[in-house]
Amino acid sequence: MIAGEFLSTKRPRRNRPLQKGTLGKTKTPSKALRVRRVVIGCALACLIVVVVVGGRQVIRWADEWTEIQQITVVGLDRVSRDEILTRLGLPPRTSLFSVDSELFATRLHSHPWIGSVTFERVFPHSLVIQVTERQPAAVFGSPTEPYFLDAEGYLLPKGKIPAGTTLPIVDGVTSKFMTQHEAEGHRRAKQGIHLAELLSQQFSGRPRIDVSQPHTTIVDLPNVRFQFGREVEDQWQRFLVLYPTVKDKIEGRSQEVDLRFAQKVIFRKRTL
Repeated sequence: MIAGEFLSTKRPRRNRPLQKGTLGKTKTPSKALRVRRVVIGCALACLIVVVVVGGRQVIRWADEWTEIQQITVVGLDRVSRDEILTRLGLPPRTSLFSVDSELFATRLHSHPWIGSVTFERVFPHSLVIQVTERQPAAVFGSPTEPYFLDAEGYLLPKGKIPAGTTLPIVDGVTSKFMTQHEAEGHRRAKQGIHLAELLSQQFSGRPRIDVSQPHTTIVDLPNVRFQFGREVEDQWQRFLVLYPTVKDKIEGRSQEVDLRFAQKVIFRKRTL
């Protein structure tokens, strides 16, 4: 017997045999589980059908309950109610929920006298249309074929000029130019009309505005002529600062005030 020899008391591990049917075989659902799945699927299908059919019924009921029966148009002066309804083109039995405000506003904005429009739904059966018409802010064109311009420079339809009108006169371009170069025409006219409004706060008389030049606007008053460049607000403020000291020089005299140059106010004798 060898000294120091230790005897192991641990039993050798035995390999357990694999149970039959555990390898390469998946459990199949029981018959009760398959039946349960079929029942749930049928129930979901029935629920979807009920929701779809019920939803259609709800929509039909809502459309009938909110069918437009009365249309009120407010804010009309030059535009007639029939013109509004014709341009809207509402189909019969239209619901308040079917009113496409953007589409209908686009249709109405095509009218030359309409500036803006809003829609208000008054449940259950009324639609209120608030129209803001464009207002003449200046006379444009020749005396025999006059047009109006609104404050934004939009060309309005021809019309008879009321006797004694004091609206400023815009000239220097033709109606063809205003149509073909719409954006530029609007800009020039709008700037000229705005200047006429500013000048009316300090000077009397009916302004005549020449917008023939792209970078210069000329405003003629009975005794004074102003020439403005692009930055009209800064130029006008510069003149207002100086005006108290030159007021006596301008009033009652034929003067021309040139504000087109930076940091300058040029006075010269008016030639025309």
